[in-house]
Amino acid sequence: MKDFDSLVGIWNEQKTAPKVDYKEVIFAYKRGRNKLSAKLLREALLMLLALGAIAYVAASVDFDFWTSYLGLGLVALCCAYFVVMQFINMRKIANSNTLFDKPADHIRFLKAFKQSRHVQHTRNYKLYTLFVGLGALLYFVELFYKMGPLTMGIILTATAAWFALSYFYFLKQYIQQEEAKLQEMLADLERLNQQFSADEL
Repeated sequence: MKDFDSLVGIWNEQKTAPKVDYKEVIFAYKRGRNKLSAKLLREALLMLLALGAIAYVAASVDFDFWTSYLGLGLVALCCAYFVVMQFINMRKIANSNTLFDKPADHIRFLKAFKQSRHVQHTRNYKLYTLFVGLGALLYFVELFYKMGPLTMGIILTATAAWFALSYFYFLKQYIQQEEAKLQEMLADLERLNQQFSADEL
């Protein structure tokens, strides 16, 4: 009898549970989406500044070694790739505005977007880091002959430390924060979708 009363109590709690405010969820979702798009735009603009600086150095400095130009070219291509990917991601977010208002449509978009970003942060970023590192090494060939082994040893050590810090710390922090935000948006939409499905029954 007690077990039956407990089941009835649980059922009554579920029945009287407050519904999700769909306006609040949609507003929070759109706000989070806009913040993500703004973050991607800031990152793209900063990388464009870096790309401009690389182009200025390549055009204004008369290097003695062709490896310097090749190294700068590789780094510039990596910067251009980063900018293009950011704008592609922003385009995906903008196109999601044309989705139906059903939560299930936005859930599918977010899951696909989250998976795409995960691939970019893991497999693609490894290739990105590899080519940036290769470009830096080619650029350092000329510096080695002009600055000497001791100075270049310090530069190489500092560069390797920065790459390691960026990859093993900053990237992980970046991924965790972005995925946590996307997962929070997903969880809200899934709760709203469950409510809509229940209302249709």
